[in-house]
Amino acid sequence: MSAVRATFKFRGLMAPVFTAFKNDLSQSINYNVIDPYAKWLKEKGIRGVLVNGTTGEGMSLSVPERMGNAENWHKACKKYGMTLMVQIGGAAFVNVAELAKHAEDLGVDAVLCLPELYFKPKNEQELVRYLANVAKNCPRTPVLYYHFPLMSKVDVSMPKFINLAEKEIENFVGIKYTSGDLSEGSACLRPHRCIFLGTNTILCGALAQGFDSSIMTTLNIYPE
Repeated sequence: MSAVRATFKFRGLMAPVFTAFKNDLSQSINYNVIDPYAKWLKEKGIRGVLVNGTTGEGMSLSVPERMGNAENWHKACKKYGMTLMVQIGGAAFVNVAELAKHAEDLGVDAVLCLPELYFKPKNEQELVRYLANVAKNCPRTPVLYYHFPLMSKVDVSMPKFINLAEKEIENFVGIKYTSGDLSEGSACLRPHRCIFLGTNTILCGALAQGFDSSIMTTLNIYPE
């Protein structure tokens, strides 16, 4: 492996943004909402956004819609000086690879990726192998894993997974940890890792344990 690893310096609060839909027959995306939405978040102190995540219903969108959403948010983030992370998982691998390449070509700050959702990884090594194949499609972009076992039904040890991923994936930088197991989450923390908390219910305990970053839906509602 190369001695040079990808880095992702963002720390703090990142809003997993909603996707606005038009009230038409196809429920198409209303991209016109994005610019004022980004402006409002920035004015409220939010410096980064996650696009096409669970809150943004990314897994329910077509590939062109996900790309369009990313492109419009990229434009808004450039305008307002915000960090952009894009969730690319939750689709057939060929589509995930396409979304990874698109994100890198677009110049997003990082990508977040769910596991394979049908033939699910059964252990840490299988999960690393899947994410490594995804990461090869965006080799210059920091990659984070999206750990959400309640929805993905993939529940392997995150400390073990991260240790393996750091050895085998050069652009792997961390995870979004959406689980209620504070003990496991705390065991993932290291100064060089980017570990985003995604669970409101353990926020107070997580702060006490040393978490310094979060991606939570409530940041859209009351960011202050």
